[in-house]
Amino acid sequence: MPGLPATAIPAGRSPAGLPVGVQLIGPMFEDRTPLLLAELLEQKIGGFQAPT
Repeated sequence: MPGLPATAIPAGRSPAGLPVGVQLIGPMFEDRTPLLLAELLEQKIGGFQAPT
């Protein structure tokens, strides 16, 4: 339990169609770092996609 800030984001789908996620962990006391990275990845990967 290191107490590091973290956030989880959707990262697409597996070849079998299952949702895949990524957990982003930032440096201690830098809560904005994983959130900013999540925002950048959302622009590149795309946001949440509802299951079909």
